[in-house]
Amino acid sequence: LKWLHTIISNAKAFIGGTYHGLDSKHLQSYLDEFCYRFNRREIKSELFNRLVHCCLSTTTITYPELVG
Repeated sequence: LKWLHTIISNAKAFIGGTYHGLDSKHLQSYLDEFCYRFNRREIKSELFNRLVHCCLSTTTITYPELVG
């Protein structure tokens, strides 16, 4: 269970350090982002290309859409 403990503590540090708290309304989004980053932590060579592709292929989200 060492890996499970490590993953949970990393998730807690990520959420606490990045978002400075946890809002239950956005909990699933926080965990989705953590899983995405965790699963891609070894793929550093493709990082820039993936980032550019994601930036160019998505639409802008306004603040009311984000909180609504």
